[in-house]
Amino acid sequence: MNEITTWVREVFIIILSITFLEILLPEGSMKKYVKFIYSIVIMAVILSPILHTLE
Repeated sequence: MNEITTWVREVFIIILSITFLEILLPEGSMKKYVKFIYSIVIMAVILSPILHTLE
């Protein structure tokens, strides 16, 4: 149960920090690419427990 709590906390902190960084980004053509990279980071954090169980 402790592992799940830690995982949820990590996901929450990552999403919160990425949202904060996204607010600081200026509008422009690079914003969509940065959002794509943020999406990949969030997906990696969410899938990390599954990848660790496969090892």
